[in-house]
Amino acid sequence: MLHFLISAASLLRRATTRLAALMGYLSGWGFIGISCLITFDVLARKLLGFSTQATTELSGYALAFGISWGLAHTLAMRAHVRIDLIINKFPAGLRYWLHLMALVFLGVFIGFVGKGGWDLVDESLLFRATDISVLRVPLAIPQGLWLAGILVMLLLIVCLFVESLLLVLAGRGAEAEAMLSSRTYDEEAAEALHAVGADREGAK
Repeated sequence: MLHFLISAASLLRRATTRLAALMGYLSGWGFIGISCLITFDVLARKLLGFSTQATTELSGYALAFGISWGLAHTLAMRAHVRIDLIINKFPAGLRYWLHLMALVFLGVFIGFVGKGGWDLVDESLLFRATDISVLRVPLAIPQGLWLAGILVMLLLIVCLFVESLLLVLAGRGAEAEAMLSSRTYDEEAAEALHAVGADREGAK
């Protein structure tokens, strides 16, 4: 029974991770797109004498939803900044539970952020609030995009917690720690080599 529950939790976590990766890539392309728009706007003002008058507004939206959409993918990649100087000194059995406790605290914090975001979107819809700008964008749209990233982050935290807890209870705490702990120096180096293609060069 426990094995079945672990498999189901792992399936849900992998699905959420794939969604988080897609959102992370889209947020990256959003930053590239807004950079191109800013570049065009600067050149247009300098050379053609006109401006879109929307770069400040759109770049603010892109920054807001881009950051929130990247949170879950960063968590899945274990790339959030963590201070793990002390936790690594504890015995393995205790470390597993400390990782779970840290995940709970993170989930509580993100839950409060998500509740605040939900209330903000609800209020913007109620009053039909729009930005004070040329575009007059309904504020519920950028706020909703930002909230979507927070909610996916919260969903991934829940999935990670359930799967990791089941793994610890099944005596497979090392597998849980592999998902929750900070990346090692070897993993960081391997990622850097992969990014520049050095690992493929070495394989040849």
